[in-house]
Amino acid sequence: MDPLILNFNDSLVYESDLSLLNEGNWLNDRIIGFVCDYFENKIFKNECDMSLVAFINPSTVQYLKLCEDFDEAAACFLEPLNLKNKKIIFLPLNSNQSVDAGGTHWSFLVIDNRNSIAKHLDSIGSNIKEAESFYKKYKKFFNAKKLESLSNFPKQINSSDCGAYVIAGIELIAEYFKQNNEADIAEIDFGLISPNYIRDLRKKYKNLILLLASLQKSNEST
Repeated sequence: MDPLILNFNDSLVYESDLSLLNEGNWLNDRIIGFVCDYFENKIFKNECDMSLVAFINPSTVQYLKLCEDFDEAAACFLEPLNLKNKKIIFLPLNSNQSVDAGGTHWSFLVIDNRNSIAKHLDSIGSNIKEAESFYKKYKKFFNAKKLESLSNFPKQINSSDCGAYVIAGIELIAEYFKQNNEADIAEIDFGLISPNYIRDLRKKYKNLILLLASLQKSNEST
């Protein structure tokens, strides 16, 4: 039995998912997907509504990565999301090569439609083949001219924090862009993201889920 903790917009978070936010655990697609959902509908809602940013659910990214029919992928996911009109697009990328749950590493792509460049940010550096494969498949759709790896993105010190680094990196870039929508991603100082920052980030989002779950239960009982 795995009780449902929170139903937030399009995201379901179960008790087993919540426990992954404790230190030492690898984050799954439901936790990262919830955070992207929260970014889109709460923290960066105005920016999303103005087509400045877009946060793509990791399960959608996984489908796009594995889908062999480009026309199907474009018709079912890419075109309805109206991504060509978004300035900055965030795509969490998993190393898993199967439709089943799994994988060993998270990184993320940022499609910058202002200059038609895709950037890959990786806290270990092992996902480059995944990034290159995704880029080659969809570069024509995004009209992306090249793929760059940002070498200044912080590196994790263990084997479990990659998903947390993805969340931290996406949030930092989106916040930076919120303050200045002409900002150059390559010039962002990622020095804020440290092991202590990641530790606090895990606590922050665990507490957020518990708070939202409590508010949801209160609303259901009234």
